[in-house]
Amino acid sequence: MLFITVDLAAVTMSYKMVSFNNLFEINSGATFIFPITYALGDVVTEVYGYNMARKLIWLSLLLQFIFAILITIAIHLPSPDFWKGDAAYFAVFGSILRFVLAGTVANIISNFMNIYLVSKLKIPMEGKFFWFRSIISTLVSGFLLAAIIVTVGFSGKEINLIKTWIMFKSTYLCEIIYAFLLVIPAALAARFLKRSENIDIYDYDTNFNPFFIK
Repeated sequence: MLFITVDLAAVTMSYKMVSFNNLFEINSGATFIFPITYALGDVVTEVYGYNMARKLIWLSLLLQFIFAILITIAIHLPSPDFWKGDAAYFAVFGSILRFVLAGTVANIISNFMNIYLVSKLKIPMEGKFFWFRSIISTLVSGFLLAAIIVTVGFSGKEINLIKTWIMFKSTYLCEIIYAFLLVIPAALAARFLKRSENIDIYDYDTNFNPFFIK
C-alpha cells in the first residue's frame, strides 16, 4: 500500500516543476517522491524475494494506468459556466496519461533492474551488505529511469535540449542522494521484517524474466 501510494503521488506531481539552486535547477516534483519506491522495492526483494517484488511492480503499473484513465476522463467532463478552473486542471493533469505511458517503459526497465540487482547480488554476498546492494541497484536503475522519463515524458513540454540535459542531471543527482539517505531505514526495515516474520528468501532458482508471473 505504501509503495503504490508513493507511486501515485509521484505521478500526480509529475508536471510540477521544482527549482532549488544550481544543483536542482530543473526538476519534476515526482523526482522528490518516486525514489522512495526503490527503497521499498529493495526491502520487499530482500525479505520476500524477487517474485513478490515483481508482482508488486506489475500491480503498481496497472493501478497507475487506471489512475491516469480516471483522471483523464474526469477533467474532460463538461463544467458549469461559473467554474473557471478547467485550464488549471488541464495544465496539471492534461498530459498525465502520456506521463504514465512513458513511465511504464521507464518503470519496467528501471524497477526490474533495481530488484534484479538486489536479488542477484544477495547470493554471492551470502545475504550480507544489503546497504551496498541497495545503493548500487538504485544508482543503476535511477540512471535508466532519469534518461527515459526525461526524454519521453517531457519532450515538447516547453523544455528544449539544454533544459532536458539540465533536468536529467538534476534528476539523477536526486536519485543518488536518496540512495544514500534511505539505505539505513531500508536496511532496518528489512532486518525487522526478517526477524518478525521469520522469512528470508534467496532466489537460487528464480526465473528473472520480468514478464514471467507464476
